[in-house]
Amino acid sequence: MNMNKLEKHQEEGGEALLSLVLPPALSDMLVDWLLEQPEVAGFISLPVNGHGGSEHTMSAAEKVAGYRRGWMIQTHMPQKSACELLQRLKQEFAGSDIHYWMTPLVVGGHLA
Repeated sequence: MNMNKLEKHQEEGGEALLSLVLPPALSDMLVDWLLEQPEVAGFISLPVNGHGGSEHTMSAAEKVAGYRRGWMIQTHMPQKSACELLQRLKQEFAGSDIHYWMTPLVVGGHLA
């Protein structure tokens, strides 16, 4: 990592990678919501299969298949912005069965 990015990371609390896993039925609504958020410069979304977790919330077909279909969305931004976004997400989508995690991002960018 070059020194400028390292200094910026340390001064601003660094960058964070925010990952969200959600039921497919919520994907369009959450994508629309994220596109309206000013701190979200972009994100990726992709279909995923979730294994393990609470079997009592799985349908009979999911129990037979051994997994639950879902969507994963990932975005990175300054850690402070990610925390603020997560707080608004918790308010707007309370009770919606969205699983999330946030991890420090050492470096990210575009290859020119």
